[in-house]
Amino acid sequence: MMNDVEYNIEDVPVACSLTAAELVTRGEEIDDLFTGVQQTRELADGYALQFPGTSTWPQRVLNFIQGERSCCLFFTFELVFIANQGPIWLHIRGPEGTKEMVKDTLARRVINLV
Repeated sequence: MMNDVEYNIEDVPVACSLTAAELVTRGEEIDDLFTGVQQTRELADGYALQFPGTSTWPQRVLNFIQGERSCCLFFTFELVFIANQGPIWLHIRGPEGTKEMVKDTLARRVINLV
């Protein structure tokens, strides 16, 4: 199980590498995705977001992850698919400073923030 494996990401800065113009476009993409957030949970080192378990959401969430992996190298992502076509949980984690960054992003976009 991957949770037992630790990776050293302490040398990766908690910063996004996008330009100001790219951030605007990315923000619109994130706004679109986050309209589907059904619930949030605070984690020790980040947040968990619940999305619908319907057929279109897995790809949308994966597209988000792929985009973030290219500009925010400090994030760690975990996906949990609940049995019987239940909801999808996206865990966004990272080193110190990550939680605050995610909370700021969520606060602007998700009404039901923890």
